[in-house]
Amino acid sequence: MASRLRFASARCVLLLLSGLLFVLICDIDRAQGASVYKSPNLDDARFWRRNAESYLKKVLMYDENRRMVPSVAKNIIIFVGDGMGIASLSTGRIFKGQLAGRSGEEEQLSFDSFPNTGMSKTYNTDRQVPDSAGTATAMFSGVKTKYGVLGVDYTITETNLEAAKVSSFMEWAQAEGKRTGIVTTTRVTHATPAACYAHSMNRNYECGAKIPLNMKNRIKDIARQMIEDEPGKNMNVVLGGGRNHFGASMPTHLKPEYQFQGAMEKTCIRTDGRNLVEEWKQRWNGTSAAYAWKTSDLRAVELDQVDRLLGLFNDDHLSYDAVRDRSPDGEPSLSEMTEAAIKVLQRPDTEGFVLMVEGGRIDHAHHQNHAHLALAEVVELDRAVETAMKMVDLDETLIIVTADHSHAMTFNGYPDRGNDILGFGNRPNATPYETITYANGPGFLQHRWNSSLLSEESTDWATWVKLNQLNRSEVTYRHLSAFPLPDETHGGEDVAVFASGPGANLVRGTFEQNYIAYVMSYAGCMGPAKRLNVACDDDFPRKVTKAAGAQRAVSSIVLVIASLHAMVSLVG
Repeated sequence: MASRLRFASARCVLLLLSGLLFVLICDIDRAQGASVYKSPNLDDARFWRRNAESYLKKVLMYDENRRMVPSVAKNIIIFVGDGMGIASLSTGRIFKGQLAGRSGEEEQLSFDSFPNTGMSKTYNTDRQVPDSAGTATAMFSGVKTKYGVLGVDYTITETNLEAAKVSSFMEWAQAEGKRTGIVTTTRVTHATPAACYAHSMNRNYECGAKIPLNMKNRIKDIARQMIEDEPGKNMNVVLGGGRNHFGASMPTHLKPEYQFQGAMEKTCIRTDGRNLVEEWKQRWNGTSAAYAWKTSDLRAVELDQVDRLLGLFNDDHLSYDAVRDRSPDGEPSLSEMTEAAIKVLQRPDTEGFVLMVEGGRIDHAHHQNHAHLALAEVVELDRAVETAMKMVDLDETLIIVTADHSHAMTFNGYPDRGNDILGFGNRPNATPYETITYANGPGFLQHRWNSSLLSEESTDWATWVKLNQLNRSEVTYRHLSAFPLPDETHGGEDVAVFASGPGANLVRGTFEQNYIAYVMSYAGCMGPAKRLNVACDDDFPRKVTKAAGAQRAVSSIVLVIASLHAMVSLVG
């Protein structure tokens, strides 16, 4: 009888301890998640910041259970393949292999081997399928926002620009003394790079000519914000295109006779008579600063000596890599610009650096159904990532590779293994279709056939033989689209996020896109999540020892409970 009473008491104690532990865990979960639901509006900046922090805390709890020691990323490089959805990754990987004479399917992109991957949800607060301005703002500020706006939350109007502003990871980095830079194949005032430094209710306000007359006295264009305002004016490196927007267009007699750009939004010519490049030069006159407008200029710069570098290599966007002028008077590649930027940013005895690199013309090629050009841009972004990995200390550099959104492109059919990825997805005994096709875009009309002419009035699809007469190897060739649009649309599915280096373990699962900013904030000890990373404190070693002791104590309690449970089970 006494024996039964003892074991009954043990069972009660066990149940009590288990219940207390369960309540404790539930309370922690509620504390982690409660902040997400307190916001009165699910689109305001406070909601998205709490949402990102809540997900971060859940990931950190998972890591604590695995006893992973917090770490710090001295440097952060985020690569953004604009429009580089999953289909672009898969076909780009095959294209890379086939360029080297291999089958392609087994090929690896440089970031395929990164230890951590996740999926990012890209919608804007007002659109299921987003644009680059809203998505870049989410990635760089930690706040999701509306379609077409930059560096502001969803409350933006003509009268509350200041109140709607949100800070970016470039501002966080500069506040910690880090060196900063952007590299892009688009205009440096375009949506993705502009989200690093600008605040605008309309992404198209790249120069003053695009701003409505009644607002010109109240709103700065994006080019001016880069030159005049923080954090743009303090950046150590800015490399890309867009001379027109700065009033520094190339003289007519120096322009190439023909330069394929493809049909994209029109460039903006300044009408205020200002040359912002000259103003930038005057501001940094007497300091170690350099301006480059062609490849030979960039190569002539003593990159390990200059403190500031501005490079604008085209009046508009840079040329597609497959057709760019590779001469000294032409434009540098994305990988060469990335190498130059890291050489300027990486300095001994500094707090480190933050760099954003955008392969922006992947997006532009898809918009025009130019699949060949798009995949070549993916391969060049891959080279840029590989270049960076060879130059930095991977033990102290967080590298993230992702996309801002996807595109309406499909990878389909039943082509043979090793078949040309730009070729046909079926056998030639049927109506032909290509392995890469688009849901919409200008490629629709190019695949209609009327005698020997392609026209909008044509009603017949091109036959296999006649399709080959379209000269599919030309850069102007467009892959088939199912619905006619002058400009193909984005896609709304999740995009991949690859991560390597300190903080990479935070990239896990499927998360809102604004969470990426919090990964960089936490890992880089900057911005809103810095306070959550104990490794950011000077007394981190002492805290690690204390935390380890607490962890051992919790582990001992769990072990005792488990032992009691085993004893009761045996007796029972």
